[in-house]
Amino acid sequence: MIEYKTAIILAGGKGSRLGYIDKAFLKYNGEFFIDILLEKLKEFKEIIIVTNSPEKYSDYEKKYKYINNLKIITDKVKGIGPIGGIYTGLLNSKYNESFIVSCDTPFVNKEFIKYVKELKGDYFIALPVYGEKKEPLCALYKKNIIEIIEKRIGEKKYKIDSIFLNEYTRHIKVNEIFKNDNIIKGFYNINTQEELEKINSKEE
Repeated sequence: MIEYKTAIILAGGKGSRLGYIDKAFLKYNGEFFIDILLEKLKEFKEIIIVTNSPEKYSDYEKKYKYINNLKIITDKVKGIGPIGGIYTGLLNSKYNESFIVSCDTPFVNKEFIKYVKELKGDYFIALPVYGEKKEPLCALYKKNIIEIIEKRIGEKKYKIDSIFLNEYTRHIKVNEIFKNDNIIKGFYNINTQEELEKINSKEE
């Protein structure tokens, strides 16, 4: 039986191609992305939202009181992008393993997480790859990687790619392993107004 420990939602992003709107509060079928994710991840023992706008979540612990250990926290190191959110989330997680997902990924599903978890092995990171594109914000991380992240931050190397050392990272080739489109759709993130309109149209 798969046991789901910590889920970390990175909710610090404002899409430059979406008019700098807070992506967590974009809507799919009338629901905020962040609410969709919380509902899908509710079986985790702990959910952490990393945000630079905690005031937007002032009622969330009450609203989602049925979710175990929901935490709203801010970046420990600000202004360095997603690597800072990953670092903050892992530092604050109670468990060794965390599923980290960006707030603009409303189609993430349990089946996708389950497969990634099963394929992780003993690696520090299980990183989905589609074609040549890595998906670091829909991946599994262990706390073991914190030391490497701290080193990269100290070196001012803020690109996430800098932590994906081959000996620590299991690259999961999604398009080769998964034949189910719903699983592949699990890491599809929304970056443009066109993509947002498409998922909310009858075409999707």
